[in-house]
Amino acid sequence: MDMIKLNFKLGALEVEYEGPEGFAGVSLLPLMQGVTELDIPHIAVHAPANGSVGAQVSGESPSANGGSKLSTTDFAVRMGSKSGSDLALAAAAYLHLTMGMDEFRRHDILGAMKGAKQFYKASYGGNLTKSLDMLTKTGRLQNPGSDTYALPYYESENAKKYL
Repeated sequence: MDMIKLNFKLGALEVEYEGPEGFAGVSLLPLMQGVTELDIPHIAVHAPANGSVGAQVSGESPSANGGSKLSTTDFAVRMGSKSGSDLALAAAAYLHLTMGMDEFRRHDILGAMKGAKQFYKASYGGNLTKSLDMLTKTGRLQNPGSDTYALPYYESENAKKYL
């Protein structure tokens, strides 16, 4: 009997399977295909040369410059986000490292935060001004212009360790 190794990752959900190919083909692969047909942006199923099958999701568009493909959700998980300020910083890391933006506006940060559906709460949007003020006062974000923000060099370098 042929054996197969599967790795299926969808945001924070990850399924690994190693066993008979028949079970995977009859039960697991159709389930994976059904999940990929849901209206979740940027799911890519791939079959590497080693015969394992996997899926990756970014939740947002990957960088056009070939940089990171991590989503705001990925940064939030890896950075241990527990508050609106934490999620705003994860969104800034996403905008800078994945989207390649040196500067971004408040609405860009809010949009990226909302893309992290597992973390985002409506109160975070309502308190975003306070969160951004706190992040700029503590130096975790720069505010080079009215409603314009940037990730400082040291925060950018710190976020790169999550790539």
